[in-house]
Amino acid sequence: MNNTNLIIEIVAGHDRPETRKFSEREVFIQKAYMHNGGAFPQEVKITFNSLSECLTVGKYILLPSSFKPGKYGDLEINRYAMQFQKLDDNQLKKVV
Repeated sequence: MNNTNLIIEIVAGHDRPETRKFSEREVFIQKAYMHNGGAFPQEVKITFNSLSECLTVGKYILLPSSFKPGKYGDLEINRYAMQFQKLDDNQLKKVV
């Protein structure tokens, strides 16, 4: 790992997902904070299909398998197959 990874952070006290219903479908929307090199992290929302997929408090990187080529050959996040790797203290030292 190097310092070019996008870090996604789930913060204690702001980690509880919201439930949204769309007809018969229920999704879980969780607040996260994206560290993308700016002075401050930016708030983002991540949608999950089940409560068990939601992330626990901590810092994560988005794994390469989460990306796919888009309809026109552009880079796209596969929002239905996002995969995260939780970082431990040793890994955080390498990416921060």
